[in-house]
Amino acid sequence: MPLHWSTHQLTEFFAAVSASADADAAVRVAVPRALEALDADAGAVVLEGETGVRGLTGLPGQLRAEQLSAAVAGAPTIDLPLLGEVNSAYAALGSGIGGGLVVARLDDEFSAEERQMLHGMAQVLGLALRNLRTLATERALREEGARRQALLETLLAVQRSISRREPLQSVLDAITDGASGLLGQVPVALVLCDPAEAGSLIVASRAHWPEPAATASVVLGPAADAIAAAQTVRRRSPSGDRMTATPVHAGGLVAGSLVAAGLGDADSSHVMTAFSQQISIALTDARAVEAMREAYRDPLTGLPNRKLFAERLDQSLTGERCHTAVILFIDLDRFKAVNDTLGHNAGDDLLAAVSERIRGQLRPPDVAARLGGDEFAVLMVDVSIEDARAVAERIVARAAEPFSIAGRVVHIGASVGIAAGAAGTVAATEILGNADIAMYRAKRTGSGRVVVYTADMHAGETTRLRLRADLESALPAGELQLTVQPLARLSGGALEGVEVAARWRHPSGVVTHAELAELAAEAGLIGEVGRWVLRETLACLHDWRRLRPGLTAGVSVCAQQIADERFVSDVAAALENRNLPGSALVLQATEAALTADPVRAASTLRLLRNSGVRLAVAGFGTGPSSLSLLRQFPVDQVRIDRSFVSGMTRSGADLAVVRAIVGAGRALDLEIVADGVQDAEQAEALVRMGCHLGQGNHLYGPMEPRLFTGLLRQGRALPRLTDPLTA
Repeated sequence: MPLHWSTHQLTEFFAAVSASADADAAVRVAVPRALEALDADAGAVVLEGETGVRGLTGLPGQLRAEQLSAAVAGAPTIDLPLLGEVNSAYAALGSGIGGGLVVARLDDEFSAEERQMLHGMAQVLGLALRNLRTLATERALREEGARRQALLETLLAVQRSISRREPLQSVLDAITDGASGLLGQVPVALVLCDPAEAGSLIVASRAHWPEPAATASVVLGPAADAIAAAQTVRRRSPSGDRMTATPVHAGGLVAGSLVAAGLGDADSSHVMTAFSQQISIALTDARAVEAMREAYRDPLTGLPNRKLFAERLDQSLTGERCHTAVILFIDLDRFKAVNDTLGHNAGDDLLAAVSERIRGQLRPPDVAARLGGDEFAVLMVDVSIEDARAVAERIVARAAEPFSIAGRVVHIGASVGIAAGAAGTVAATEILGNADIAMYRAKRTGSGRVVVYTADMHAGETTRLRLRADLESALPAGELQLTVQPLARLSGGALEGVEVAARWRHPSGVVTHAELAELAAEAGLIGEVGRWVLRETLACLHDWRRLRPGLTAGVSVCAQQIADERFVSDVAAALENRNLPGSALVLQATEAALTADPVRAASTLRLLRNSGVRLAVAGFGTGPSSLSLLRQFPVDQVRIDRSFVSGMTRSGADLAVVRAIVGAGRALDLEIVADGVQDAEQAEALVRMGCHLGQGNHLYGPMEPRLFTGLLRQGRALPRLTDPLTA
């Protein structure tokens, strides 16, 4: 056949193959052009040392190099799959490139001129391949140099962090981030042996894990193998990912393992080795073991801290053997009052003592932790809710027993929320948050309660959290308001005084006095709210006493207020500001508020008593030591709890309690007030016993201060059996 290839075309051929990015691309360009120039039907490039061929064109499927060996040897014809016997030609690629270019066609034999042209194209292709190989080698050397430079710079940065004695966690995070970056952003984790618990492993740092909560289940197995073998190990994760684990040392002993996911059997082993050495340097530092304890253990109690507890919870929820995880979220009742009164050292001693009592109620596999402040948590694996509740109730009982702290007897309590989650179905943060919600529900139902989380609690707690956040702006926004309920003679209804409470007109609805007090205590705003109530009450009382001389006002106070060092001066300043005597004010406190720190409370109340302020014990009869309060504190008034008053005409037991309280009060010459009097039968029975004062809707309903002021100015009798708040 006539040759239709020119020198110009050969130059273009060289330019095309030379412009290719790599050898494979050059071959893919060269073979079709050679077939076009030689009017051939099939072709390929054969390279020494390779069993397959490259750039196969004109034949489907695979072709082995041995099937072209006859053509390479110079045979004019060969047998090819599908084509049968064909004419063939071969030309070597030239020095430095072992192999050649093979072409075949069905019709005419290849002429000498065609073979000469094939030889020229093969030489051009060989030259291009040699150039591309040289460029690839240079590029690989540059990339390797860049990788080594990046490795060196990263290791130097880590070494500087170690030398500057930066926090251990910062150093470890820098190591895992650096290793991951140099390995192509593959997931890397550092697993360390817990220095305080033999056999336990901690995921101390992690980088680029798509699901951090699942890290433990993936890396702990390879890490344990590397630690046990004291050498690099490679294995597959349950999901089939390749895992490489290299041991790290501290003081010559294996202290953990650096684990990477997705590396090949020999990929970047030098990077893993270099970083494991840096970790070993960091851990061998004299402060490392202590720093590990500080990073994962609460220094006060020795319990795991929040971070380590979260790791243990993650492990339990992602492990292969765990079915359920149960959390007990424990918050101490009245701890702040003790801490504020006796000082932080005493508070620390109390927390340490509480931690010992908690640990004493647990099984060996259970994990107790201090989350921060006066909050603790317990992780229990594969137990029923009933068994977890039994443990929680034992913890509550032990927390309620007296503590001897700083030479004083201290009474606190504990509230516990319980939440459970099945492995693989719930995140650690969710189950811990649910237990927290249940704990807050327990605190609101009273001290020493245990509550199990249910799904319907979530919406209520979300609303409550929003209210707590909004409360800080409620005072400047003028959203808090006072309500007044008169205290009167049970026979005849003559006015004796008033009791003042606060409520919050939140945009979403009215928040009652009891709810407001709880929210303020939770938000740390009880002192601010209490001072506002005191100032506003005494401002109103100043006007009321002009119209009704001798009128008194009762205000409720809580344990946090009584423990506040500013409380006495706040009361004195508020009275002086309105030019009122101390006797115009009656402070009402529950037994729980008085016994949170009885020594401090007694001292505070005696100082107030010296200025004439009177003390009323609210909810009298509901606590275990109500009668002892009458001897321990400067009490002027006892208030019979409304639960006994409401039941006294139906229950002999309630009637007996009321009689006992009235008898004790009269014997000690105390003023006795019955709370929550709802009907004439209750009022008459109380009068017969010797209780002459009361509060309740049978006498007067609650009302706004402006309405109470208006009625006093008019000199009218106050309304009975009405609720002016809605009038």
